[in-house]
Amino acid sequence: MNNRFFSSLALRNIKSNKQLYIPFLLSSTAIIAMFFLMVSLMTNRFVQERSSSLPTLFMIGVIVIGIFSVIFILYTNSFLIKRRKKEIGLYGILGLEKKHVAKILFFESVFSSLLSIAAGLLTGLLFGRLVFMLLNFMLRMPNDIAYTTSLISVGATVALFVLIFVITLLYNISQFTFANPIKLLKGKQEGEKEPKGSLILFILSLILLGWGYGISITIPDPLAAIEKFFLAVLLVIIGTYLLFISGSIFILKALKNNKRIYYRPGAFISISGMLYRMKQNAVGLANICILASMVIIAVSTTIAIYMGSEETLEGRYPYEHNLKLFGDMDDVAEINNRFFEAQDEVLSLTEESGLEVEAMESYRYESLFGNLQEDRFVFEETTVRNELPVLMMVIPLEDFNGMADENYSLEEDEALFYHSTKTYENDELALGNKNYRLTEIDNEFSEDMALTESIALVVPDESHLLDIRADFMEQFPDANYVTIDAEIGWDTEGAEEQEKALIEQLENEYSFNSGKDGLYDSRDTQREEWYSINGGFLFLGIFLGLLFTLGTLLITYFKQVSEGFDDRGKFQIMQKVGLDEDMIKESTRSQIVWMFLLPIVIATIHVSFAYPIVRKLLMIFGVTNDMTWLLTFIAVVIAFAAIYWMIYRVTSRVYYSIVK
Repeated sequence: MNNRFFSSLALRNIKSNKQLYIPFLLSSTAIIAMFFLMVSLMTNRFVQERSSSLPTLFMIGVIVIGIFSVIFILYTNSFLIKRRKKEIGLYGILGLEKKHVAKILFFESVFSSLLSIAAGLLTGLLFGRLVFMLLNFMLRMPNDIAYTTSLISVGATVALFVLIFVITLLYNISQFTFANPIKLLKGKQEGEKEPKGSLILFILSLILLGWGYGISITIPDPLAAIEKFFLAVLLVIIGTYLLFISGSIFILKALKNNKRIYYRPGAFISISGMLYRMKQNAVGLANICILASMVIIAVSTTIAIYMGSEETLEGRYPYEHNLKLFGDMDDVAEINNRFFEAQDEVLSLTEESGLEVEAMESYRYESLFGNLQEDRFVFEETTVRNELPVLMMVIPLEDFNGMADENYSLEEDEALFYHSTKTYENDELALGNKNYRLTEIDNEFSEDMALTESIALVVPDESHLLDIRADFMEQFPDANYVTIDAEIGWDTEGAEEQEKALIEQLENEYSFNSGKDGLYDSRDTQREEWYSINGGFLFLGIFLGLLFTLGTLLITYFKQVSEGFDDRGKFQIMQKVGLDEDMIKESTRSQIVWMFLLPIVIATIHVSFAYPIVRKLLMIFGVTNDMTWLLTFIAVVIAFAAIYWMIYRVTSRVYYSIVK
């Protein structure tokens, strides 16, 4: 027998199994196209030159899509080979040797992989310009990204998916190489044993889920959320698999043991049917649940970040023009001269540009790191340690009254005090060689103080800043991070051309190479960069959301097809023993509905408990409006539930058509 015979047989097999192969080829094509587009974005020269953050974002996208592609194609391929075991067993009975069967599978793999890769690259090229237009809209760039492709993008895509399809071929060959053809031919004819549910694994799943939920609920601040987020995700993923694999069977067996519930026609068929369904499909349902959670979190958070871009800019840059001064000074006169001279200079430059100053705010401050021990703030020599230190910002009273529009007065041993976690309850605080009597105030400072445990201490005058710095240097003479810095912010009114000219002049005056210990930032300048980052996040979130939704659709489809073929014989047997078609259909429908509801219900529970930790992470991006995130979250849950319902409608029809 020559290769032409085997290739012809392979093509005929693909046509005969088109109900399985067409969705597999379409999904493979879509994933290849998405990977190709993401690699094209990452390697695009304009993207690389425009922002240092965008290539990193798209690199993350490439890695995530690459890992997902390996898992997804191997997983869906396992459904394919499962349905074809009887066919492969028949080849052995008819006299074909295992090497001949391997050749048939080789040609099937070659045809399907070549078709998928070629169609994926072509789809990526055709839709590439549309995708780049969407990205240009999201990034709000002054110049559009030019759509380009490269041999590197094509080569990386081809190399990855050739490797994946080689792995699937080896897996398929292994499925019959070590199996008895007669056993393969019998397939599902052998009786199934009742699945076993483990109370221990069920309890362990609840413990892991509770642990992950507890981390999310009790997380203290955004920076701690970064450290704990992936641990919480890992715990919830493991807990979800255990819950579906063992916990669901344990619950169904408990219902089966309840005679009042079980011994009714509808419940009898539904519970027993679901018991065996869960044995076969627990992992698939857990995968759907996890993918649904990923879709909801990825899309809702990236939309919330993008919608909160203006809010974030105003929070981080409260004024149109922002100047930060860095200082390492030893006397009050030097501090005052530099502080007030800088204000005079920026006012003069603004007036020379023909602009009017609408509002202005300025204050000096000193930053310290340490920890609270009883009624003392203990200095830390460095911020590098296992636990995040407490950040303290010390501000002179004159500057605080100006920025908060207050009229406080303080004695030499008094201070105003703000603590972000509200856990310090003492009336006094020792700092260096000074002891302050405290008066608690609200947060009149930066929103960034909510990112980690922070303290603001308002002292009588600027001489206290020097004394505190001297106490720190006495304790840690080699440390040099404690300096007395200043922030100056102001808004202007005038023509756009004049604004741009002032921004350019101030950027030159206070650049790193100017010799001045200061750094200027404009909200308008940062807006372009901020939208490019947030637009990149939104694009990546939507892209991954579509990918995970596609995964949900295909896993559900293959699960329904597989179950349809498995249940067709059982459906006929139930009719022969006297159960009418309506009752069988109703009980079967209830099983399908529950199998569909379980993943989306548990996914919604997962993301609801993830709300606190995701909210903390969003604060790092400057999204502090809870309503923005909540409305986005609810909208995405409803949208995904609607998509999931459509998936249910389509795939359930496929199931019923096979069963009948």
